[in-house]
Amino acid sequence: MRVVAVVVTYNRRELLTECLEALARQTRPVDEVLVVDNASTDGSREHVEASGVDGRLPLRWVRLERNGGGAEGFHHGVRLALQGEADWLWLMDDDCLAADDALERLLASARVDEATVLAPVVREPGGRLLPVNRGHVRPRWGFAPLVAASEEEYARDEVEIDFCSFVGPLVRADAARGIDPPLREMFIRFEDVEYLQRLGGPMWMVSAAVMLHADPRPLIGADLRAHWGDYSQRVPFDQQWKRLYGFRNLLYAGRTGGYLSAGQALAQFAVQAVRTLLFHERRARTLLLLAAYGLDGWRGRFRNVPPERWAGVARARRPLAYVNREALRYDGATPPA
Repeated sequence: MRVVAVVVTYNRRELLTECLEALARQTRPVDEVLVVDNASTDGSREHVEASGVDGRLPLRWVRLERNGGGAEGFHHGVRLALQGEADWLWLMDDDCLAADDALERLLASARVDEATVLAPVVREPGGRLLPVNRGHVRPRWGFAPLVAASEEEYARDEVEIDFCSFVGPLVRADAARGIDPPLREMFIRFEDVEYLQRLGGPMWMVSAAVMLHADPRPLIGADLRAHWGDYSQRVPFDQQWKRLYGFRNLLYAGRTGGYLSAGQALAQFAVQAVRTLLFHERRARTLLLLAAYGLDGWRGRFRNVPPERWAGVARARRPLAYVNREALRYDGATPPA
């Protein structure tokens, strides 16, 4: 079985090198590593070459014309990987560190012949479980419809799940060839949930396979206390784009996936509006944007202002007009052949 790892990176050369070092140590070697560089400016490629890890991997480097977010990186990475003879795609960001035997254990799963997706367990570098990366879809009022797998499920060797993040899932290439690649218009957050749902077919979590995720702000735990800590965290306005894109994408994925009604979407908006009023700065402007991006998500519209131009939203007299003017266009920006 030919396995192609797709690694998406942007301006994190040290993490990328560690990620590739972990891939080079796999007890079951990967057949190709496709690095998709979202127009990094920190000398990522030179740093990798200086480390020597590229000499220990069948490495292919693809540099995109712009930073269109992780979603655009995975869109092009999946599309390019499927042009070859891959049997499985191993998808990850540059902050993913596979345990040395992760790929071997995924391919040794008893479900390997039937599964569309095989997902490793996700832990932070210190070893603690990051449960919100794997779980089930449950339509709910006021709470996100993605529910983390339970402790009992993590204790089992293998368990069927409904969603997982792009932290090391192994995707059957034949299934991926039957659908469009990840939606690059989603920019960041929930593009993994939306894509893996569209794949259809069984998705299994394999407890013996481990992927470490060097997330700078991991959500440890899945109980109310953990979620309250995340909910009550103050987000400065210059970082609101992440939250707004994520909210839009959640509504889009929920509507197209059939697990979020119009009423539940309004309840999600109310929860986020209260969060804005309680904890965030530039409240009136943020509420306006929250409503606009929520409506975009329900309608399937995607307006992504690049992070380096987001500060202009705070200064613009007409913020939505600024968003319309500065949003990325999706009629080009393809990688080199």
